[in-house]
Amino acid sequence: MRTFIKNATLCYPEHTLHGKQFNILVDNGLIKSISDLKSVDFDREIDAKGMMVFPGLVDVHCCSGEPGNEDKEDFESLSLAAKSGGFTDLFLLPDSNPVTDTKSNASYILQASGRHAVNFHVLGAITKGLQGKELSEIYDMHTAGVKAFSDAKHPVSDVNMMKRALDYVKSFNGIVYSFPMDERVSPGGMVNESPSNTTLGLKTTPKLAEELFLNRDIYLLDYSRSRLHVSAISSEKSVSLIKEAKAKSLDISSSVALSHLLFSEDKLQSFDTVFKTNPPLRSESDRLALIKGINAGVIDIIHSDHTPEVIENKDVEFDQASHGMTMLETALAAYNTFLSKDISLESIVQCMSINPRKRFGLPMPKIEVGNKFDFTLFDPSAEWSYDAITMHSKSSNSPYLNQTLKGKVIEL
Repeated sequence: MRTFIKNATLCYPEHTLHGKQFNILVDNGLIKSISDLKSVDFDREIDAKGMMVFPGLVDVHCCSGEPGNEDKEDFESLSLAAKSGGFTDLFLLPDSNPVTDTKSNASYILQASGRHAVNFHVLGAITKGLQGKELSEIYDMHTAGVKAFSDAKHPVSDVNMMKRALDYVKSFNGIVYSFPMDERVSPGGMVNESPSNTTLGLKTTPKLAEELFLNRDIYLLDYSRSRLHVSAISSEKSVSLIKEAKAKSLDISSSVALSHLLFSEDKLQSFDTVFKTNPPLRSESDRLALIKGINAGVIDIIHSDHTPEVIENKDVEFDQASHGMTMLETALAAYNTFLSKDISLESIVQCMSINPRKRFGLPMPKIEVGNKFDFTLFDPSAEWSYDAITMHSKSSNSPYLNQTLKGKVIEL
C-alpha cells in the first residue's frame, strides 16, 4: 500500500530536519519519495498536521511468552502489540522455556524476527538455565547474532561468575546486563521498605539490596574494563552511583522501567497486583529522582519492562501474584498523558530510540529514498480507550486497561 503522509513534524534530535515539517511517501514499508509533493499516486493519505514522526522505538528489556509460555504471549501477539505501540525493535529476555542459553535457542528467536516490521534481538543468558552456576554458550550465541547477555531478573549473585562474564565478552566487545538485586537482603520481598508500606504486612525489598549489587558491579566493571548495562534501576542513590561511574569514564549505561517513572509506592495501598513489579515501586522522591536522571542524561534508556501474565497469576492475593505489567501498547500514550510535562518528547525519543540504537549497535533509521520506513507516526492529541477490543497482547495485566489515554500511534 502506498501511503502519503503530509505536514508531519520530525522529532529526531541531531537530524537536520529535526523540528521541521515534511511530506513523505511510503510504499509497502519503503520510502519512495521525500519532498513538498504536489501530486503523487497513493492509496491512503494522512494529513499529519500536529503529529510527530520519530525513529521507531527500541525496547531493551522485554519479556515474551514464546517459547514455552505462549498462553501469556507469542511472537505474533508480541509483534502486533509492539507495532501498535510504536516499537520497531525488541530485545527479548532469556527467561523463556527453554532458557535462551544456547546458539540453537537464540537462532529460534532470531528466525522469528521481522513479523509486522518488528525486529527481535536476543539477550542470551549469562549462565546456564539462569542458575548462576556455570557460564552459558556465550561465544556461540554471539556468533549467532546475540548482542548482549542477561540473566533477566535473576541476579548473578556469584561475584566470580559476574567477573568471568565481563571478562569473557571483551573478546567481541559484548555487553553484560546487570540486574542489581541482592536477594540475601530482601528474601521474598514484594514492596519497597518504607514507613508507608509497614501497614501492608508484606515482605519488603529495601533500596539497599539494589545499591549493594550496583556498587559491586560498578567495581567489577572498573576492574575488568568491560562493558555493562544496568537494567531497571529504581532508587535515587542508584542514579548517583551511575553518575559517579560515568564520571570515571567507565563503559556503562543504564535503563529505567517506564512504570517507575509513572508510579510510586502509593499505588500499593490498594493491593492491586498489577502494580506488583520487580524491583518494587519506590517512593515519590525516588520517582522524581529517576525523572531528573533522565533529563540530566545520567539514565540513558527507558524500557517498557513488558511482562505479560495470565490472569490466574494476577487475580490472586498480592503475596501470591506474579510480578510485572504489560506496557508495549500503552507506553507512548502513558507518557503523553501523564509525563509530558516532566519529560520532553525529544528526551523520550533520545531514551527510547536513539540511545538504545547507539548503545547496542543498531543502525539509525535514515530518511532516504529506498530505505525502510523505520519510523513511528504519533498523534499526541488523539484520545482512545485501551480495552479488550483495541489490545493486541494476550495478557491483560495492564494498569491502563479500560481507561482512556491521550496520544496514539498511527499504524501504516
